[in-house]
Amino acid sequence: MISSQLSLLLFLAICVIVHPGFVLKWNEVGLSNYGIHVKTVVPYSLGLGLCSLFSIKAARALEGSERLTNDMRMLLYLYGGLVLFSLLSTYGYKLNSPLRILHIVSGCATILFEFGASLWIFVRLRSARMDVVWLGVQLVGFVLALLDFFEVLHVLFLAQLLTGVGFGLLAVHAAQRLALPSPARIKSTENSEKPNLA
Repeated sequence: MISSQLSLLLFLAICVIVHPGFVLKWNEVGLSNYGIHVKTVVPYSLGLGLCSLFSIKAARALEGSERLTNDMRMLLYLYGGLVLFSLLSTYGYKLNSPLRILHIVSGCATILFEFGASLWIFVRLRSARMDVVWLGVQLVGFVLALLDFFEVLHVLFLAQLLTGVGFGLLAVHAAQRLALPSPARIKSTENSEKPNLA
């Protein structure tokens, strides 16, 4: 799961460096614009494609048949599928209205999924004190996404970045915890719940 998120962040950072004008302005556009621009289509495609691939590989790597493990495995499969769907729907979304609507649906579905999955991970699988921060980041991103959707603010890039980072770090921590043997997993949970006396 770490490879998934690092690939996404690395290649999207390259996109922003190559063409910062899309997103580093007050009236932001979304990440999808990098998928139709000749200078950034390759790193954009690699970022989302590898994110999807490594998420699916992370799901397959989770061993065990416990309920939480099965749920997390399904969550990672769904995430990988949504990222792939978003990638594929990018290429033609400027061609006509139906393809544009399809891409908007894919983007909305991804953000809604990340929001719901982040809440589930936090309630059921949080494993570090910083997970509170990452959930907060995710929630701020989700609120910004709503404001952008209803055209109150044009902050789509920032909303996508925050929701993705918040969800990604929660998912990494959850996958790492589930990869532990059961006794170590229990100890990890107990340690994360102990108050900080320092």
